[in-house]
Amino acid sequence: MKEGYVVPTIEKIAYGLGDLAINIAYTTIGFYFLFFLVNVAGLPAQWAGIIFFIARAWDAITDPLMGMISDRTKSKYGRRRVYFLFGCIPFGLMFMLIWLVPSHDHYILLGYYAAITILFNTAFTVVAVPYNALMPELSQNYDERTSISGFRMSLSFVGNLIAAVGVSVIVDVIFKGKEHYITSYPVMGVIFGIIIIVLIFITFVGTKERVQSEAVIHDGLLKTFKAVLSLHEFRIILGMFLFNMIGFDLIQALFIFFLKDVVLIEEDMTFVVMGIPLIVAVLSAPLWIYISDKLDKRRAYMVAAIYFTLSLLLCLIAPVHNLQFVIIIGVLAGVGISASQIIPFSMIPDVIEYDEYKNGVRREGAFYGITTFLYKVASASAIALASAFLAFFGYIENSATAQPQSAVSAIRYMMAFAPGLCFLISVYFVSILPITREGFDEIKRILNERKSIANNG
Repeated sequence: MKEGYVVPTIEKIAYGLGDLAINIAYTTIGFYFLFFLVNVAGLPAQWAGIIFFIARAWDAITDPLMGMISDRTKSKYGRRRVYFLFGCIPFGLMFMLIWLVPSHDHYILLGYYAAITILFNTAFTVVAVPYNALMPELSQNYDERTSISGFRMSLSFVGNLIAAVGVSVIVDVIFKGKEHYITSYPVMGVIFGIIIIVLIFITFVGTKERVQSEAVIHDGLLKTFKAVLSLHEFRIILGMFLFNMIGFDLIQALFIFFLKDVVLIEEDMTFVVMGIPLIVAVLSAPLWIYISDKLDKRRAYMVAAIYFTLSLLLCLIAPVHNLQFVIIIGVLAGVGISASQIIPFSMIPDVIEYDEYKNGVRREGAFYGITTFLYKVASASAIALASAFLAFFGYIENSATAQPQSAVSAIRYMMAFAPGLCFLISVYFVSILPITREGFDEIKRILNERKSIANNG
């Protein structure tokens, strides 16, 4: 494939629809599942954290395995896309089952949610790891990848918006709030599960794997893990990505608690507040693509992460029942959310060429599998710790009354400081990243020369 090849817009959209589906699931789980376990299923907060940790620990194990499997897959549908075809139905079905409350016994519920989230995360992995690994195989052009990432992230934000707003519309508006959660959450699960299945199938039909590697990888899991982590540039990108995503996950997990227990937003307005940051994130996507093009990705991310950290400090002073103030926080945070999702995902594929340059192989699946493995272990630990903090400071599960002040203060301080600390750590990693546009172009030039010599030899 020519380095300057432009991927058709319709294919960028089809690719982005896959992330729309993935993010409907990801965002619904991220924003609502911890709240669902505590305030619908009625599990203690620390038990909910245990469920998160068990499920994601399992998920973390399967991710690098799935990456290696997809690297080695050979089929008439390609080595990535085939998993969209056969994984879409299990993915959607498991999502539906997560939102059932099959018992009132805490021990039965603990076992059920641990098992069903393990199954869901396995189905998620079968689709999401090959999906992420597909992006470097759509184009090798540095700026074209930013464009693809822009389409992908814009549509992923639409998925985020559908999840954040749609769940609240169904459970708080159509079904009239908390007393109907036991019915409304399963209904939401069926609707979203069907949407997920359809969109993943469209991604299968509408994309093409055009960047192919001649290398065959025979290394085992541990050897591949060691080889990938030995790459200095990857370790730096990994540090940036992990802390960026942990910060974002903490915002997702805590935001619904912040709205319902701290600033006490009315239930029929929850969907508005949930949607505003994500609408702003979608509208801000072209801005961050432009800034990345002008400053390069590294500088753009550092500016964005520092800005995002400062905007979250407003959670410290947000008044109770003040919808306008919360909307201001949502607008400011939405600009930061946009950058935190677009820029890191456009930087990861650039390391693939460094690996090929230094080691002579392309291991997209292994890179993304190992990245998600470490991310999910770290994220599960962070969410479990946040859940433990809720329990420690007295949060009462499924409570019909206001939470104690200690729990309210804990939520407020965690929202204001915990994600920002993660973003600042990610800034450090980006500041020492040696990958620039000029350096990337030089690596591509050398790789093209190698391929030209090999083809002519």
